[in-house]
Amino acid sequence: MAVSGRSKKVGLNLGTAASWGTATAVGAGDGHWTFDDLKVSLKMQIDEDDSHGQDFIGSMQVANHEVQKIELPTLLHYNDAWQNVLWALACGTGGTAPAQIGTSTAYSNTFEPATNKTGLFATIVTDKVTFIEEVPSAKCTGFELSFGDNGRGEVSFMFLGSHVKVDSAINTATQISALTFPTQGMRAFFKQGDFRINAASGGALSSSDSVEVTDLKVKYEQSLDTLYAIGKDYVIQPEDDKYPEITIELTFSRLTTATDDFIGYHRDNTALKGELILTGPTLAGSNYGLKFSFPNLIVSEAPVKFKKGAANVAPEATLKAYKAAAAPTGMTGITKPFRITTTGVSTTNPFAV
Repeated sequence: MAVSGRSKKVGLNLGTAASWGTATAVGAGDGHWTFDDLKVSLKMQIDEDDSHGQDFIGSMQVANHEVQKIELPTLLHYNDAWQNVLWALACGTGGTAPAQIGTSTAYSNTFEPATNKTGLFATIVTDKVTFIEEVPSAKCTGFELSFGDNGRGEVSFMFLGSHVKVDSAINTATQISALTFPTQGMRAFFKQGDFRINAASGGALSSSDSVEVTDLKVKYEQSLDTLYAIGKDYVIQPEDDKYPEITIELTFSRLTTATDDFIGYHRDNTALKGELILTGPTLAGSNYGLKFSFPNLIVSEAPVKFKKGAANVAPEATLKAYKAAAAPTGMTGITKPFRITTTGVSTTNPFAV
């Protein structure tokens, strides 16, 4: 039988109860839907003896495991019980119980970027049919949210992994067979979105602040160091290195007297605030939902490109998110560069192990 993507299974289990480099076993509830390769592969550093006095190199030795740069590509979901774990790993927060919304069965959880993510990592396992590939420890470096075919939301979570094992005694066929996966459906689409923006000093964001965009991307990147320490053949636990980068890329539908304001915002270094709101199916008098709040946005680029011929101009803008000195009106308590709020049914602390 030929092997194809329909045979692949991915499991992710929080590794906070284990030491860095030691795998935890995946099982029920740990299955993750992915739609592309994770870019994981066993790769060792090959060190060649290039000493003088030989016609050709004839000696090589294996050195360390290469650092794994992993991408976990998923569809954007309102299934908070599944995706909250990934938001928590990306941000390094989410260690409190979700808040109940009124007396309904709906709950909200919030995630903000932490100053460090020490001890917060996961084991990632891929069943490749003829063998099982295990990354014992992987630390999330951020995510990229975008909208693809048919306007479907997609979010890739990036990780740095310690090393790869293909002969694990912890994750075997038994653990793969135990994986269970969330119910499919409940995906987020561009048509369910609303992007709002106004001056940081202005009133609370409302529908009157919505802007018409035809494309949108949110990217969060936290640089982590990769250090080899004596006595180990894979990197020690990566730690935050440099400041994070948070950007929003927008494409507007038309060049108008409203969308050209972003050129002035760029020129004047105007502080803005913004929200991306995605509203899902109804839930106990509320709705499943996702909200991305940005209390302090600066326009870093605002190009206006004319196309060949007489095609309509679609201006663009790149915004960078920063910490706010104080929470703006309508964003009580939000001063970090962004906050993600999920609304769903999960009552579980994502970092409970």
